Amino acid sequence: MNKAQMVMELDFRTKVLFWSGIVVGSLATGILGYAIVRNWNRFKEWRQRRQIQRQNAAEENNEAEADVAAEEDIGEVPEGQLCVICLMRQRRSAFVPCGHLVCCPRCALSVERDLSPKCPVCRQTIHSSVRIYES
Repeated sequence: MNKAQMVMELDFRTKVLFWSGIVVGSLATGILGYAIVRNWNRFKEWRQRRQIQRQNAAEENNEAEADVAAEEDIGEVPEGQLCVICLMRQRRSAFVPCGHLVCCPRCALSVERDLSPKCPVCRQTIHSSVRIYES
């Protein structure tokens, strides 16, 4: 192998490596672009779903507060029937699964919305509250 052949072989290998780098780089850029577009679309969908959930939660909250305000008794509440949290309104909500009847509906909603909702009496994790109707 003489000098001219070695130069031609190195030149050929250099061109092969150059074009291989171009192809692999283009492929990587295409894959990266696809991943960015896909994740951007997912983010937009997630943001839209979250906004809809917030609107629904706000509407439900407004409806629940309106219901609670309409159901509140303005008159005197017997001492044993006061809400253990606010001490202003009558107890009307029981917690599930413990069953304690200790809160008014407004305070029960605030307890349910906590990060880890617990019954104020037994500290057991609660799942929801139920409105109790007295006859």
